[in-house]
Amino acid sequence: MKKLTFIYLGIVIAALCSCNGRKMMAQLDEISKIADDNPDSALTLLSKFDTDKNEWGKGDRMHYELIRLKAENKSGIKFTSDSIIKDVVAYYKDNGNANEIMLAYYLLGRAYSDMEEAPEALQAYYDAISMADTTNTSCDFRTLTVVYGQMSRIFHKQNLPHDEIWALRHYVEYIRRNGNLKDYIMETEQLIRPYYLLNKKDSVLNLINNTYSSLKQLGEHQEAADALVVSISIYLERGDLTKAKHAMDIFEKESGLFDEYGNIAKGREHYYYTKGLYELAINQLGSAEYYFRKAIKYGYLSEGYKGLLSIYREKHNIDSVNCFSRLYEAAQDSLHNKMQTDAIHQMSSLYNYSRSQKEAEQEREKAQDRLYLLSLISFATIVLLIVIIVVVWLYRKNQEEKKARIAELEETLNSAKSQRNAIQEELRILKEKDYESIIAIKEKQEIELSKRIEFLEAKNNNKKDANDITRIDNLENFLGSAIAQQFIKKATSKSERIKPTGTEWNLLISQFSKDIPVTYKSFGQGRSLSQLEQRICILLILDIQEKNISLMTDSFASTVSNAKSRANEKLYGKKDAHSLKNNLINRLHRS
Repeated sequence: MKKLTFIYLGIVIAALCSCNGRKMMAQLDEISKIADDNPDSALTLLSKFDTDKNEWGKGDRMHYELIRLKAENKSGIKFTSDSIIKDVVAYYKDNGNANEIMLAYYLLGRAYSDMEEAPEALQAYYDAISMADTTNTSCDFRTLTVVYGQMSRIFHKQNLPHDEIWALRHYVEYIRRNGNLKDYIMETEQLIRPYYLLNKKDSVLNLINNTYSSLKQLGEHQEAADALVVSISIYLERGDLTKAKHAMDIFEKESGLFDEYGNIAKGREHYYYTKGLYELAINQLGSAEYYFRKAIKYGYLSEGYKGLLSIYREKHNIDSVNCFSRLYEAAQDSLHNKMQTDAIHQMSSLYNYSRSQKEAEQEREKAQDRLYLLSLISFATIVLLIVIIVVVWLYRKNQEEKKARIAELEETLNSAKSQRNAIQEELRILKEKDYESIIAIKEKQEIELSKRIEFLEAKNNNKKDANDITRIDNLENFLGSAIAQQFIKKATSKSERIKPTGTEWNLLISQFSKDIPVTYKSFGQGRSLSQLEQRICILLILDIQEKNISLMTDSFASTVSNAKSRANEKLYGKKDAHSLKNNLINRLHRS
């Protein structure tokens, strides 16, 4: 009773825990939805669980960490470590759905990216993409979109324009699927960068013109004008001053980036160099010098000095040419050094990643070798145990057989001794010539044996009579038995495996002989029924259709029909197959 009480309490506690777990998961899922658009609010809500999370189960803790890291990433908080997100990834790889695993890998990539480990970040993003089930309507396309966006940024920094184009095409395609036309047009503009690096200027101009016209149609005039800035430089390179001037006028008047004094917004000062090139092209040297010096003021030294050098060459001012040549050379050296430093950093990052990948591969190979060795040892151990078990079993069997033979010999010996003793007694009597005594003994034994035989025959006959009286057919009990119902279900249910096993047949025959003993006894009288004929008779009594009988007995329809005819002739003297079922049922009702 106490044991049952503890089991009941355990079930109740488990049920309460599972309810609390489901409630917690639901709360975290709601906070996750808030984090999509209001990450700061989500972080505030999550902070309330800081003191309680250590008491949660692992699933709730990992879900909490996944949502917290998601909210922090959306809030712009930089990752400084990858330890927690690695634990989250490891957990969700075994326990999460496709969206959760993709989000975990994406956040791992963001951690590597913040830690300036570009190769590892890319690998995490590739893993995130591989987990996305884009054929499923519940796929998290929002996360998948930002994964491709982050990959395009890394490819751009790594100066890999072809890869950047690949990532951006997926990025803008998923934005298009979300149905926001303006965002789609604006983000498509990012393809300008890699195409420009590949020197595909015609493709760049097509992108710019399509972006400009599409945004104009949407009424986004400022954004449309801003999209023209790169085309100005291309027109200037090609010497098409008319198109350059037309694009410049639209950019300066409609982009909203210039104040009343003609100063461009902060961060866009490189345009002063472009403006200076146009002024230089139309031979407005004074205006060109003004814009080149303005570009230098905002940190564009190489471009500015190059522009001033061109002006003073036009003016044939040798001193100024020499001066700005040195300044331009120094600016170029500085720019070259920075680019070389960045390249070295990227190469170092790639080298470290390749080395870590190689070490990981070596560790995997070692782990596989250890696993193979462990498997071999386990197999050898199992074989050895089997051999030991077999040897022990054979030894015990041999000992039991020896004991049985010894017991048999002892019994034979004792019997021989008894017979010898009886013979010795008879010899003694014969030697004493007391024949009458021997005859009296034998007569007495005959009388006792005769009485014993009469008693046993009477007792046996009484039992037979009692057995015949009490054993009658009970069709209702048989039809209601579990094994009979199981066979009926097999024949009528489409989901059930229709062909019975040998064990199921044995159970059915045993139940039939128990509940319908008289009919079963008739199966073995006279010309006894074969196994197939017996099974068919029982299935007919269960009212199973002939086509299902064929399947259950694994026989052709003709074989079943012939077996029915033979059984009908043996039991009732009728050679047709059709009347067998009625004959069986009628006999059972008479019983």
